[in-house]
Amino acid sequence: MLATENLMKEHQLILKYVDLMERYAKFSLKHPDTPVLMERAAGFIEFIHEFADHFHHAKEEDILFRYLGSPGVLTHCNPVPQMLMEHDKGREYVRNMERALQAKELNDLADNAVQYARLLKEHIYKEDNILYPMGENGLSDEAKTALLEEYAETDRRLNSPSLWNKYETFYTELELGLDTLAD
Repeated sequence: MLATENLMKEHQLILKYVDLMERYAKFSLKHPDTPVLMERAAGFIEFIHEFADHFHHAKEEDILFRYLGSPGVLTHCNPVPQMLMEHDKGREYVRNMERALQAKELNDLADNAVQYARLLKEHIYKEDNILYPMGENGLSDEAKTALLEEYAETDRRLNSPSLWNKYETFYTELELGLDTLAD
């Protein structure tokens, strides 16, 4: 049983969004007369707040990191403080994106979107390839079972199927919108 499998699945949707947001940013900078990032940034920001920060981090920060902090789980180092610092850095980029969107500053919006995407790609790589395997090795089967039960409760409380459906559908719309412009 893997305690991090669903988190890694969530990472895949987050990576798709940040990659697409980065593509929107780069397109908008090349074509400032077609500032599609300005038109779509609120949707990207909503996804980040609702899916990445509220839904995903409800399980990662509030549940997994708590279990990883138990004595004897992470025996040779503890990368959780670094991961939390990177979460905060990502939130800072999102606040900057919100300010730039409100001020209608395309360059600032695009720069923060690209910086956020770069941070998240590196951050998720570290979680999927370093932190999560360390946790899988250190957590007992009993802890994994309890952790998975807490994930399931969080999924129920936050209506996981509806959230996934909403953001998979929205991603398709966003992708189609950019592909239409790029043609």
